[in-house]
Amino acid sequence: MSKKSILKKIMILLSGVSMIAGCAPEQPQQIITPEPFVSEPPFATPELVEVRRSAITSSDFLKANGKEVCKDYGRGEVVKLRGVNVGGYMLQEFWMTPTKYNYDNYKVTCEMDIYKTLTDRFGEETMRRLVSVYQDNYWTEADFDNCVELGINVIRLPIWYMNLVDFNGEFLPNAFDRLDWFIDEAGKRGIYVIIDMHGAPGSQSGSDHSGVDGGDNKKEASEFFFGENAKKNQQLFYDIWAQIAKHYRDNPVVAGYDLLNEPYCTYRYSSGLSDKELHTMLWDIYDNAYKVIREEDPDHMIIMEATWDPVDLPDPSQYGWTNVMYQYHNYLYDKYNNENGAQVASLKKKIDLIVNRGYDVPSLMGEFNLMNNTLAWQKGLQLLNDAGLSWTIWTYKVKGTNNNWGLYNQNVKEVNVATDSEEEIREGWSQVGNSVPNTKLINAIRPYFTAP
Repeated sequence: MSKKSILKKIMILLSGVSMIAGCAPEQPQQIITPEPFVSEPPFATPELVEVRRSAITSSDFLKANGKEVCKDYGRGEVVKLRGVNVGGYMLQEFWMTPTKYNYDNYKVTCEMDIYKTLTDRFGEETMRRLVSVYQDNYWTEADFDNCVELGINVIRLPIWYMNLVDFNGEFLPNAFDRLDWFIDEAGKRGIYVIIDMHGAPGSQSGSDHSGVDGGDNKKEASEFFFGENAKKNQQLFYDIWAQIAKHYRDNPVVAGYDLLNEPYCTYRYSSGLSDKELHTMLWDIYDNAYKVIREEDPDHMIIMEATWDPVDLPDPSQYGWTNVMYQYHNYLYDKYNNENGAQVASLKKKIDLIVNRGYDVPSLMGEFNLMNNTLAWQKGLQLLNDAGLSWTIWTYKVKGTNNNWGLYNQNVKEVNVATDSEEEIREGWSQVGNSVPNTKLINAIRPYFTAP
């Protein structure tokens, strides 16, 4: 385990909270140990259900209706969203993508470092072309087809603000081309898309999964919340959401707008600020974004994330929010083999908190992973289905072998953007679509995507 991981555990334990909720790890251990023997009665899994889906049409437009998500603008059939995240596609995290950490001539540990290093070495135009090579190959139509075969009906798509704007915050001429393609291909196959602002201007967490890696100074690197540029970054955040809402206003494939991924993240309990101060700061930003979006789009669900529990989100009536969904994440960075049922117990604790809080909104377990033990995966997914929650696993694809962080595993040469030539980077990133199914995990959890 890395020094960062150890320090993170110590910090959170000292603050009196358990590791039941958090952000995807920066450098998780590779999951290659054999699954241990489970000395308990066989666990009954749902039967496989063959699902035939048509393309999504306007009658499939989703809205919240109390605690349910329903088609036909909230008036029709109840839909349980069950799917996967596409982490590492439009925003890289090097622990899970084939790009090397570099600490020498250029420090390259996050997406912003990729953009700046490639721009410094080759110019901004070439940087954009190389990033496009990576993204063009990372996710293809074959991946959508894999999702259909699994019975997935929703994909949570993490994006980074600089997918849409340049270094000056100006919208790119082709800002929506990739999102349009992704949403169109998903919709053809009957799959909804959640647009997830995983990395906001200035970084909402100072962690690599926001596009900026603050190292041991994550709060200081969170210039979305703190520092002299915070207001400017927040305004760009609102402007981006306004443009997204305007662009997708009538698009029924979009399930909702996920405003901000894991705000604060690792320094949630060590910031020196009170819960009230953190809540007020975040909820006011959510409220401003809600209002900006509603000016452009009255119909799509707006999704707000808790860091980390239901108490960290307000009763929606406090702000007059309607047609919103609340989202939660859950990770236990310990007991990878579900020793003493720890993985399942961790997820159950979070589900119980959500159910007992009783907010009259749909709930989404937007990120979670149940690690090595496939029985833990089955029990955890059954708990989510029994509770009526929607869910999206983290994640679709990761590098490694027999790595349960991904439904698919990727073994390709890593690119070093600080030292490789332009041609070497192009060649390396043209291979990032290659992966193999994590068959044992897929076979264990497939029935839960379509279970009644």
